[in-house]
Amino acid sequence: MPQRRDSQAGGKSGGQAPFGTALTVEELHGAAQLGPEEFEARYGNGFLLVTAAGLESPKGTTTQLLLDGIDEDPAEHTAGLAVVVYPLRQRDILGGHLVTLGRESTHDIVIPDPSISRFHAFAKQGAEGEFLLQDAGSTNGTTVNGASVPARGAGPPVRLKPGDTVRLGQLESTFTDARALQAFVLQAGG
Repeated sequence: MPQRRDSQAGGKSGGQAPFGTALTVEELHGAAQLGPEEFEARYGNGFLLVTAAGLESPKGTTTQLLLDGIDEDPAEHTAGLAVVVYPLRQRDILGGHLVTLGRESTHDIVIPDPSISRFHAFAKQGAEGEFLLQDAGSTNGTTVNGASVPARGAGPPVRLKPGDTVRLGQLESTFTDARALQAFVLQAGG
């Protein structure tokens, strides 16, 4: 089971990790060798990928982002990016059906960015296994592909698809599924 690294709201006090509950691509490399079903059982099937340019980056988390579908030399098309991964999973199985996202350490997904509200948004899986995202009345809002995500009670949740750009406050991320994340981690080489 992955080691959880929780942080206090927005800080690194007490030796807490600057990424909150995120995992680095390097931490996922060993698990990426698992079969697809086992990888998904361990980490879930929804992820937000954030380049560390949007967060504080500790030394030693740089990965090479390899672009898919390029027949030329990949070294000509790579960018050194520190990528962190936020699995959209509940920390406590008994916690209900929502995955909460926010700056406070009590949430399932802790993102220590000052533009993220203490309780920013929540996600849940729909009947077909898709992820639905809803803003929790955050100060700086939530968007998917540039369109605002309504707050609870102000409209329906937004369905996420792999490749969607999700912005929480000022933090931009990419939503992906387990299959694509596993392929990315293997390609990046950890």
